[in-house]
Amino acid sequence: MTANTTLHRIDPGEVARSLSEVRPALDQLHDGELLLDFSAVRRIDTAGVRALGDLVTSVGDRAVRLTARAVCVDVYKVLKLTGLADRLSFMS
Repeated sequence: MTANTTLHRIDPGEVARSLSEVRPALDQLHDGELLLDFSAVRRIDTAGVRALGDLVTSVGDRAVRLTARAVCVDVYKVLKLTGLADRLSFMS
């Protein structure tokens, strides 16, 4: 079985919209990794947190790993406080 990795760059001005655009790719991915590039994101608002939470929930029991790449410390702190950090993998 081959592992698929899909990369999505998150727009820093519209985090929630960027994450909602990832959903169709996630629905087609049955195994592998969905890599979310947060390198340009310095802040995340409640809409972005909610959209990321919805994305994490939609993974469910599938063999898909969500990985957040290049998350800045301020965004990581928000994800940690909301409990989302425990449900994601991180890479620098």
